[in-house]
Amino acid sequence: MKYGMCYCYWSKDWEGTNYPQTIERARKCGFDVLEIFYGRLLDMAQTEVDDIKAACKANDVELYICGGFGAEEDLSQLDEPGRKHAVEKAKELLAAIARVDAHNFSGINYGCWCDFSHPENKQKNLEAAARSLREIGAAAGDLGISWNMEVVNRFESYLLNTAAEARALTDEVDSSNINILLDIFHGMIEEDDLANAIRIAGDKLGHYHVGTNNRRLPGPCFLPWKDVARALVDVGYDKTISFEPLVRSGGTVALQGGHVWREMLPNDATDDDLDRMATEALGFMKGLIEEAREQ
Repeated sequence: MKYGMCYCYWSKDWEGTNYPQTIERARKCGFDVLEIFYGRLLDMAQTEVDDIKAACKANDVELYICGGFGAEEDLSQLDEPGRKHAVEKAKELLAAIARVDAHNFSGINYGCWCDFSHPENKQKNLEAAARSLREIGAAAGDLGISWNMEVVNRFESYLLNTAAEARALTDEVDSSNINILLDIFHGMIEEDDLANAIRIAGDKLGHYHVGTNNRRLPGPCFLPWKDVARALVDVGYDKTISFEPLVRSGGTVALQGGHVWREMLPNDATDDDLDRMATEALGFMKGLIEEAREQ
């Protein structure tokens, strides 16, 4: 099992220019993976690419890429020329992901994030997404990339709100490179049973996001942590558990999708405090998995 941290924990913004330093910081806190947003990868200078790869190698940290698509990238759109254009955009993104030696892309990468214009077309949208994803799955396979579709709550998409819906789509696509990202926050809203959602995703679970019910670092709260850990062990999940704390106001995380309207960190928290809290949360999560394995 690997454990990851999203870049936005250490920044108010989804993206930044200090990835090598943050890679080193992630390792110092005990993390194996740093998760970064995809946008800048598309036109990143080769010198920065080289610096990122060197930092990953030096610190034994893997990059995961994440993000949510807009209208132009919408793989579920019913306009056929538009859908084909979105597929080509996705292939360009795959090449950019491979350029930094990353092998996982997770997020709302099957439709348009926060677009609710035609929910009555849900089934047709899913059929269009399946056609797109079959082609993307083949391209991702050539590059050794897992394309992990995030199951999100009803306030962010109408396409995939439950593990069962995502599993049905992956089964329809039938590609080993098209998989599922479950996020405990979204599951808390939509699923009847968080552990059962993991079991439904089963061998198609490609990535798992954790945090508390209010999107802080994972830790004691009313979430059924032991049941979740037990389910992850039961399905043989051995990929990455990523922390996605959305806790900072005033930047793109808050204003472009994260909806953080109050400070979620302790007053006057220093960089050392942030690192200490991350390390403690990592110990909490590792302890749950180890306990589940011993049962």
